[in-house]
Amino acid sequence: MKGRCRLDEGGLPATADETPSAAAGWPDWARQAGDFLLRQWRSGDGCAPSVPGGAPTLYGTCYAHQGWWYLGGSVNLRPSTAEFVLDAQDASTGLFIGPELKDYEAKPGILHDRQHLLLHSTSMAIPFCQEFGLSIRHPLHAIHPFCDPGYLRQWAERRDWKNAWFEGNNILFIGQLLVYLRDVERHPEAGRALQWWFEWLDGLMDPRTGLWGTDGHCGAMQAVYGGYHQLLVYYHEGKPVRHLENLVDTVLGLQHRDGGFHPGGNGGACEDVDCVDILVHCYKRHPHRRADVRHALKRCLAHILATQNKDGGFPYNRDAPQSHMGIPGTAAAPNVSCLFPTWFRIHTLALIAEILPAHPALCGIGFRFNRFLGMGWHASPAGWLAGGEASRWEDVLASVRWYSRRGTRKGLTMLKRLIGWRSRFP
Repeated sequence: MKGRCRLDEGGLPATADETPSAAAGWPDWARQAGDFLLRQWRSGDGCAPSVPGGAPTLYGTCYAHQGWWYLGGSVNLRPSTAEFVLDAQDASTGLFIGPELKDYEAKPGILHDRQHLLLHSTSMAIPFCQEFGLSIRHPLHAIHPFCDPGYLRQWAERRDWKNAWFEGNNILFIGQLLVYLRDVERHPEAGRALQWWFEWLDGLMDPRTGLWGTDGHCGAMQAVYGGYHQLLVYYHEGKPVRHLENLVDTVLGLQHRDGGFHPGGNGGACEDVDCVDILVHCYKRHPHRRADVRHALKRCLAHILATQNKDGGFPYNRDAPQSHMGIPGTAAAPNVSCLFPTWFRIHTLALIAEILPAHPALCGIGFRFNRFLGMGWHASPAGWLAGGEASRWEDVLASVRWYSRRGTRKGLTMLKRLIGWRSRFP
């Protein structure tokens, strides 16, 4: 089948000829990315490092398999891989603590402290287990207190919207795990706690941007990079996206002329997926500036592919040292392909393919998403039908607007030609 690779009972490709390099119809970048991911799976147990050549990590193992899954590859986990993931769950708290975090203690005052990292790793590992049919062994004891209204309210009051990007992660973790407690553990108070979570956020949203924190605490960039996270729970639960037009305008305003979504250029894996995810979800819910969104996604697609390395993997961004929140085993030199950004870049390209399915760099790939809430999840709203794009003329106008707003020579040239052409047809 297109975009698939038959796996043996151990969970690795049955033969070298059936790796993605031989998958008919895949564009070059996808074949190379698939090759990179499969090379990270250790032949003995199927586990993977966060950085090529390193020790196996929980993050690297999950990202390597999920990235291959997103490309449309088949995944049958080896028993040793499943055991590695499930053994990471701590029986007393229910949190997932991989070998990279087992003995790690963050320095006092550091932003990504141990509590944040353990919530992050748990929120990453649980959808992985759900997707691949692994039975989670223990209840999430450490999350049960969040079902208490008083405890949840006190936690919410401690959020610092001056750092909306960081807090967006924290807020997603609690919203996502409350959904898990409600749907899987059947905790009797989880649903009410989640409802309060939504009411709390609804009351803090800035209508000018459709985000949190821009009412005097932080700028649009921090708010967008943070808001992506809690908005995932809104989409998953079918909550309306309020002030959607302003939200789209805010996100589009962050795009650099290089196509990435960092105003200073050289957008990283997180910044780009945060913006692309919002734009794709909003595109499926409202016609506001759809031609501009399509053009922005085309530009971001080119930016992402330009960051891919010859080995098929992706660095976080170009020419900058890398570390995944300071977690041991994730530090890498500039431009080295790592598992976290490769996983996130593939997911971002899969999101773009939702809107640009016929793009030559995206067609022929059987993209997939996580089916369970968390970063990597995506689902279309009821009633969404792909296709029915605006006219070619609208796309040309969107291109002219994009270049003109950035004051580029190309934009001015296109605008002059457009005015000249239009003057011939009064």
